Amino acid sequence: MRRKDWASAGDGVHCYAPDGALLGKILLDEVVANLCFGGPKRNRLFICATTTLRAIYVRARGA
Repeated sequence: MRRKDWASAGDGVHCYAPDGALLGKILLDEVVANLCFGGPKRNRLFICATTTLRAIYVRARGA
């Protein structure tokens, strides 16, 4: 699996390829301040937004 970079953004979470190409977005109704991967398989993305903490499962695995 190739490496991806994940970034918090004003409209949610953005996922980038190593060359900087935007691969996709997870759109949210709040500004995202921070994010990290967790869980036993490191495939759960924890998202800290303006007033909420959210968690979703993704196909990627965090480092």
